Amino acid sequence: MPEYPEYLAAVVFAAGGVVNALLAPHRFSTAVLFCLAVTSAGLGVAGRSAAAHPTIVTVLTVAALLLAFAVGLLLLADSVLLVRRYGPQAALLATGAAGCSVLAVLGLDAVFHAVGGEAFGALVIAVNVAAGYLTLLFLVFAGYVFVRGRSGPLPGTTHVVVLGAGLNGDRPGPLLTRRLERALALDAARAPDTPRVVFVVSGGQGDDEVRSEAEAMADYLRGRGVPADRIVREDRSVNTGQNLRFSMALVDGTTPGHCVTVVTSGFHVYRTTLLARRVGVPVHVVGAPTSPAYWLAATLREFAAILWLDRLPLVGLSLLLAVPVATVIFAH
Repeated sequence: MPEYPEYLAAVVFAAGGVVNALLAPHRFSTAVLFCLAVTSAGLGVAGRSAAAHPTIVTVLTVAALLLAFAVGLLLLADSVLLVRRYGPQAALLATGAAGCSVLAVLGLDAVFHAVGGEAFGALVIAVNVAAGYLTLLFLVFAGYVFVRGRSGPLPGTTHVVVLGAGLNGDRPGPLLTRRLERALALDAARAPDTPRVVFVVSGGQGDDEVRSEAEAMADYLRGRGVPADRIVREDRSVNTGQNLRFSMALVDGTTPGHCVTVVTSGFHVYRTTLLARRVGVPVHVVGAPTSPAYWLAATLREFAAILWLDRLPLVGLSLLLAVPVATVIFAH
């Protein structure tokens, strides 16, 4: 066995990330491989620094635990605040569950500090490494969402597709209103001598909605001065994949040589881009701003959705983390 197996694993994971980035840069598995590399290297550094620099390691450990405690409380408080405001939605409850999970890991650490035990210590190491790895992966995803959600439209855009979101009665809700305002801003930013864009409003009628999202969006745009002949309604879709396919079918059937920019919420840009590639739809996706209070819960939901979208390869890759974890446990 190599003298430093954790570092060898880190090199292998990093090399895999580089290859994956060159072959398929849009795949989330690239981020997974680099996070595996960082986690493996971190295991090696932590394991070898504990004996050589115990004071430094103790200070860093306490700082990490305090930060984790603050994050757990933040997630829990954000969930309670949003549930009170919007009701018990799944994404909001999941945010609270994530906060409880963070606090549960800290509780496990506290119990181990009190009772000790070799087998229990191995369990604590495995749980903390898994929690740290998931946290790192989420931070990478959140960073990408933050940057990608602020990208601009493609030059020469002829059509702007606005993806539907929930209604507030018979009118667009806050999330959907921000998407519509972002779409209007894209049109307003065009040069005066440039042809105006055509808006494609995409969204069917949910079971709890009194009208289709497309109809509500069309009324909103007309109220903001957009002529009816520049609004195309796609009112059959019930998910993002259908939004993209059905909207592009309408555009393809009427306008040759078009250039399409899709507007959704910033936290939803990455998954929309992935789905567009999967269904073979050539579009560029930009994000609309989200309420700061809702951003964390929405980003967590999208993170879970991305993991589920590519669950088999991502789970398979993540299980490889067991190799460096096992070497650290058996070495100590």
